[in-house]
Amino acid sequence: MITEYFARLICLSLAAFFVVHLITGLAISRATPMCARVARRLRPRLAARLLLALRFLPATLGLFVVAALCVPSYLQLEPGEGVEAVGWAGVVAAAITIAVWGIAIFRGLRKVLRSRRLLHRDVPLFALTGIISPRLRISPEIRRHLTRDQLRVALHHERAHGLAWDNGKRLLLAFAPGLLPGVHGFTALERNWSRFTEWAADDDAIQGDTQRSLALAGALVRVARIGSVALPLASGLLEGDGLSERVDRLLNPAAPEPWDAQPTVITAAAALTVVASCAALALRPASLESAHRLLEQLIR
Repeated sequence: MITEYFARLICLSLAAFFVVHLITGLAISRATPMCARVARRLRPRLAARLLLALRFLPATLGLFVVAALCVPSYLQLEPGEGVEAVGWAGVVAAAITIAVWGIAIFRGLRKVLRSRRLLHRDVPLFALTGIISPRLRISPEIRRHLTRDQLRVALHHERAHGLAWDNGKRLLLAFAPGLLPGVHGFTALERNWSRFTEWAADDDAIQGDTQRSLALAGALVRVARIGSVALPLASGLLEGDGLSERVDRLLNPAAPEPWDAQPTVITAAAALTVVASCAALALRPASLESAHRLLEQLIR
């Protein structure tokens, strides 16, 4: 009886995660073009944080609902005797959740292995590798083709990636679950995050200096001509397909929007608001009863 009781809890939790993750993920996937347009009005670092938060929101919200509402309501309100069987809808939803996470883990491990293989090959490379103790990898061929100024500003670019822990974020993205098995759903969002991450590192490297900006643009063009290899879990000098846009941005810098003056304060305030709202919802007894009723409807 105890085994059946907790087996039903696991199935309910997986099914609840599926519903929350799917609904939230679909909404974010549909809103990605609008979010990307809004992000262009922000400083690149804040834009990258916003898009990264949106990428992790479906899984985070799904885990929160399971941990704060599903499990407590089940343990508090579900009797230990006479456990009902889970309906086919709940079983299918739970199976899809397992498949989604299994695919995410497989995809993440494949990227880790691919990065390790490329690091042991003799290929043109200019990238910051590693997470805990990041190391800069520059192939001799690329080093020979860069001037001293270009090499210096390119190193500052990679250092900015290291200070922002961008490699750690790439690792988390590699293991983040997709929308459905066979449907990632967040490719455009991740591509935009990568774009703004590179813009932020560019800005940190040039620090508003015109000469640095010209040197970094020249370094990007030269490395692109050589054909630097991009590692899945490393922050390279060339990432994504926005080279021309990056070069144009470096050669024609635009002033930031005046209302985007305190990105850290805005981000912290938004995060605290979300956490406080979720905590208040979870602590209400009525919330547990409502969650339990919804779970009962889900599995029948």
